[in-house]
Amino acid sequence: MKISVALCTYNGEKYIAEQLESILSQTKSVNEIIICDDGSADDTVKIISHYGNQFPDIIKVYQNPENLGYVGNFEKAMNLCTGDLVFLCDQDDRWFTNKTAVIAEIFEKQSDIDIVCHNIKLFGEAINPSEEITYWDLDTPSPSTLTQPQDIIKRILYQGNVFPGMSMAIRNTFLKKHLPLKKINPVIIHDYELLLLAADKNAVWTEDQILGEYRIHPKQSIGYKTFSHFNPSERPIFTRENLFTIFQRHPFVKKTIKGLSLNTDLEKGHTIYCLEQYKNYLKNMSFFKRMITKLKMKYYFHIFDYLK
Repeated sequence: MKISVALCTYNGEKYIAEQLESILSQTKSVNEIIICDDGSADDTVKIISHYGNQFPDIIKVYQNPENLGYVGNFEKAMNLCTGDLVFLCDQDDRWFTNKTAVIAEIFEKQSDIDIVCHNIKLFGEAINPSEEITYWDLDTPSPSTLTQPQDIIKRILYQGNVFPGMSMAIRNTFLKKHLPLKKINPVIIHDYELLLLAADKNAVWTEDQILGEYRIHPKQSIGYKTFSHFNPSERPIFTRENLFTIFQRHPFVKKTIKGLSLNTDLEKGHTIYCLEQYKNYLKNMSFFKRMITKLKMKYYFHIFDYLK
C-alpha cells in the first residue's frame, strides 16, 4: 500500500523538523509527504523547503497564496495526496517508528475499514514527564471498548470527538468520495466530519496501541486548555451543568444528522441517551430532593424543551 502524509503548517518553526524526522524514520517508509503551508511568517517555509530539497521524491511543499485556515488547508493537503492511505499530520507532534507499519497492516487485513484511529501519549511543557498520560485517559470508558455496531458514532456524535486528526489514517478511496468537505458548522472540522461519516457505516477501527506523541503547548490550535490541567486520577463529578450540556447538544445532533445524511435513528438514540443521563443524575438523591429537582428541571429550567 502506498502511504501519503497530509501535513499542514502555519508558524511551526519550533517543532516541524522534529515531526518530519519522526515521519522519515518509519520502519515502513512513507511514499509522499504533502506539506501545505498557510502563510507562515516565521522560518517554517525555510525549514520545510530544506527537507523538500533533501527528499525531493518524497516531500512536496505547497505555499498557499492566501490563508485558507486550519480546515481549508487540511482539505487542500488531503486532496493532493495520491497514496492508498492518507495519514493526517500536525506540525508539532511526533510519530513512533512503527506507526505506519501497524496501521497499514490493519487496513490490509480489514477491507471494510475506512479510518483507523490509534491512541497517543501526551507530552510537552504542560505535562509531568514522570506520569504517562494518554489522550484516551480523558475518556471513560476507553474508546477501545467501543466494539459494537454504532458505538463509535454514538460516542463522538453525542459526547464529542475523542480521536484527534493526528491519530487518524484514512483509506483514500473513502476520502476522495467525501471531498470537498460539507463543513456544516465550525465545530465539525475536517477530521470530525470524516470520522462521523465512516463511523455511521461502522467503518472506524480503534487501535489501543500508542503510536505517537501529542505535544501540549500554549500555542497549539486545539488541546492545551483541556490537557494542561487534566489529571487522569481525578474524575470530575457529574453536575447539573453537565446534564444541561448534554440536553443542549440535542439541536446540534439533529442538524448534524441532517447535514451529513447520517442514520436518522441516531436522533432518537440521543433522546434516549439524554433521558438516561437525567435518570442517573437523579438516582442518588433523596426522594424529596428528587421530586423538587424534577419540578425545577421541567418547569423552571425547561430542560426537556431541547428535545423537541
